[in-house]
Amino acid sequence: MADDNRDERKLPASERRLRQAREQGRVPRSREAAHAGALLAMLAVAGLYGPTLADRTIGIVRGALRFDRGLSRDPARAVASLATAATDALWAVLPLLVAPVAAALLTTMAIGGVVWSVKPVQPDLSRIDPLAGLGRIFSIDGSIELVKLAAIAAGVGVIGGWFVASGFSQFAALAGLPLPAALVAAHGKLVGGLALAALVIVAAALVDAPVQIWRFRASMRMTPAEARQEARESDGDPRVKARVREKQRTMARGRMLSAVPRADVIVTNPTHYAVAIKYDDAAMTAPRVLAKGADLLAARIREIAAEAGVPTLEAPALARALYRHVEVEQEIPAALYAAVAQVLAYVYQLNQHLKGRGARPRVPGIDVPAGLDPQEAEA
Repeated sequence: MADDNRDERKLPASERRLRQAREQGRVPRSREAAHAGALLAMLAVAGLYGPTLADRTIGIVRGALRFDRGLSRDPARAVASLATAATDALWAVLPLLVAPVAAALLTTMAIGGVVWSVKPVQPDLSRIDPLAGLGRIFSIDGSIELVKLAAIAAGVGVIGGWFVASGFSQFAALAGLPLPAALVAAHGKLVGGLALAALVIVAAALVDAPVQIWRFRASMRMTPAEARQEARESDGDPRVKARVREKQRTMARGRMLSAVPRADVIVTNPTHYAVAIKYDDAAMTAPRVLAKGADLLAARIREIAAEAGVPTLEAPALARALYRHVEVEQEIPAALYAAVAQVLAYVYQLNQHLKGRGARPRVPGIDVPAGLDPQEAEA
């Protein structure tokens, strides 16, 4: 498809796409930057720690070459002495080993950030597939990496060759110096040679790091089709959302209808609207609408009310006003207090009559304040 063409990947990567890539361990990395960081750290440690390392090396060599007749007669002591010398040597060179590794990690994290993912180290048979490996080698990216490594190797080789050739006589002269003096002189020359080689690595890193960041962002660009698909996945498919809303409405309607039997009265108009009202002076500050509906839902409310013995009162204007201005589980507005009070008074008198305590009340004529009846506003 046209949207899948690389030329169509013109939209920047979304936060969701970048987050998913990070979860998979895909972030910009630059090996040259890591190499430069490690080499610079080694130079710094060599410059600061070199004299100390030389002193410790001399001490280890002297201790190892010191003749002890007891060691020659006791193999266990000889092995212990050798282990001690090896341990001292390891501790002596440990800063030279730790500093480059730490610097390489910090440099890598500075470019791509910290990634906590096991995806890159999970077994993947495609990585050892010979055909896939050949494809990567002879791909455009593989060719670029090969040319880059060849250029770096050539630069380091030229500088290394020049350094050795120009200083050969000086290195040869070190053989005639005492060991301490030879180590100090060799330290200075080696640090200088590493510094020259580091110039090539650092220059390559300064070019490679921005390029790798740019290539990563380019690879993460999206086609319009991918952007639309992600928007649907993020916001939800409209059809799925519609089904969810319909299910929510059905559940809310079920809860509402289950409250109808607890109502004091159903106000109707008489066929189009039905509103269930409840008032408990001990728990409510004003009457509350328990349920409301129009047309088929209104008929269902009246049906449930009849089954539960809840009285029904025809008050068209009040039913329309309540349906329009009051939501379910909300108290009625103060403007309708008087009208609803008339309804509740009628219901109270009707209940008393049904108990044989009075005459059957007359159905009151109930009016609502101007502006609250929707039909009045339409007229």
